[in-house]
Amino acid sequence: MKIVLPDQRTPFLLDTAILLALAKLVQPRTYFEFGTYLGVQVINVAANLPPESRLYTLDLDEESVAAQQDAKQRQLTVDYLDAKQQKKLAFVRSSFEERITPLYGDSNTYDFAPFHGRMDMLFVDGGHELPTVQSDTDNAFKMLSQDRMGCIAWHDYGNRDYPGLRTFIDGLSETRDMFFVEESLMVFFIHKDEQLVAALKHGSTNDRETR
Repeated sequence: MKIVLPDQRTPFLLDTAILLALAKLVQPRTYFEFGTYLGVQVINVAANLPPESRLYTLDLDEESVAAQQDAKQRQLTVDYLDAKQQKKLAFVRSSFEERITPLYGDSNTYDFAPFHGRMDMLFVDGGHELPTVQSDTDNAFKMLSQDRMGCIAWHDYGNRDYPGLRTFIDGLSETRDMFFVEESLMVFFIHKDEQLVAALKHGSTNDRETR
């Protein structure tokens, strides 16, 4: 596993390691993330995948910022737009840039139809308001590949700044096998690998699973 620490804010290393472990496990041909921020996570995923893989990362455009209600989320978006304008996103001018496609727009209204059924791994870490988390999650499941093993991961589960996110994930776990990694902010869902899911459930205790 490679962890890239560019000249940006250092990510949560445990959470990054979990995301990369999932990427190593799934070996996605295609990866999609909601929430580019400074581009640190997408460059880390790219560094741990084969050169033929393709990665997509979506964040707000300038026109969408004014609609944000949460002050903390708005500041994160301002940081992202500033880094984008100054060409300081972590993957820009890197050896991974040609494999990463940045996308711009509000995920609540973005047209994801071209990606339906085409993404092997998705990372939901965009807007943390409940309507946005619900929309991003719905779209993530629509985009998940149906013909092979896949994965969706969510960030900030248990973050006290976003209690609605935890409530939403807990509700989702009533109908899907969701796994929380203790001491982290990561929750994930594995698609089309019943043997792995069974092993994860066997190795989990009630306080380590969301259900």
